[in-house]
Amino acid sequence: MLILRTSRVIKVSRPLMSKQLGLWIIVMLKDCFVASLLAMTQLVLALTLMPSYARADDGLIDRIQQTEKSMVVVRTELTRVMHTDPPQMATFYRTAAGIVIDPSGIIVANTHTIIHAPFIFVVLRDGTKLPAQVLFASTDYDFSFLKIDPPYPLQSVRWADSSLVNVGDNILAVGNSDYDNQSIMEGHIKGIIQSRSTLTHDFLELDLDLHHGDSGGPILDEQGQLLGMVMAKRESEPNSSIAIASNKIHLQYLQYKKNVP
Repeated sequence: MLILRTSRVIKVSRPLMSKQLGLWIIVMLKDCFVASLLAMTQLVLALTLMPSYARADDGLIDRIQQTEKSMVVVRTELTRVMHTDPPQMATFYRTAAGIVIDPSGIIVANTHTIIHAPFIFVVLRDGTKLPAQVLFASTDYDFSFLKIDPPYPLQSVRWADSSLVNVGDNILAVGNSDYDNQSIMEGHIKGIIQSRSTLTHDFLELDLDLHHGDSGGPILDEQGQLLGMVMAKRESEPNSSIAIASNKIHLQYLQYKKNVP
C-alpha cells in the first residue's frame, strides 16, 4: 500500500495504482459516513496537493522501488562483559544503511558506521545476515567498501552522474531509520561542495531532515539512479543534510576493481 502525505515523506511498499486509490476513497467514504464535512474537505485538499510525480508517474515509483532492492542494512556488533553479580555478557549494536554496488556482494557504507567495529554484518532484504569484511575505507570522504558472500547475485544500484547536478535540482531519499524506514522523501539540492584542487563535486547539501540510522542511505535523481549517499545531518540548521557525491564513490570503486588481480 502507498500512503500519500502532504508533507515531504511518502511511504511506499508497492506501486501506486490510480484504480486502487479510487477504490480506497470509495470504501473509506462508505465506512466513514459519519465523517465531518471538514474531514472530507481535508482529504480532497490532500489529494489536490499530492506531489505531481506521485499522482502521475507510476514509472518513477517503479524505478525507485527497483533501486530500493539495492539497499541493505549494515550492522556492527560489540560484545562486552557487564560488571554485574554475577557478570553477564551484553552485545551492543548499531545499524545503518548500505548500498549494493556489485552483484558479487560489494557494499558501500559510511566509514563512521563501521570504523573500529570488531564484527560487521550485512542484512539482506530477505533477512539473511552475513559477515562482512572491509575492502577499502576512506576517512576523508567517509565511505567504505564491504564484501560479503551472498547466496545469490545481488541487484546493484544504477549510477547517476553527480557532476551534472545544480542547486535547486529535485532529489529523492530513501529512509532507513526507525522513524522513516522505507519512506521516500522529496527534497532539493541546496548547495554543492567542490574540491578546491579538482573543482569536482565532492558533497551535496540537501534540504532534508534525516535521522540516526539514515546514514549510508541513497540519494536519487528523478530516474531512480544513485546521485549520492547520506553522510551527516547539520545539527546547526533545520532540514539540512550532507551526502557524498556518487561520482566520488563510483570512481573509487572503478579504481578498486582495476587493481583487483
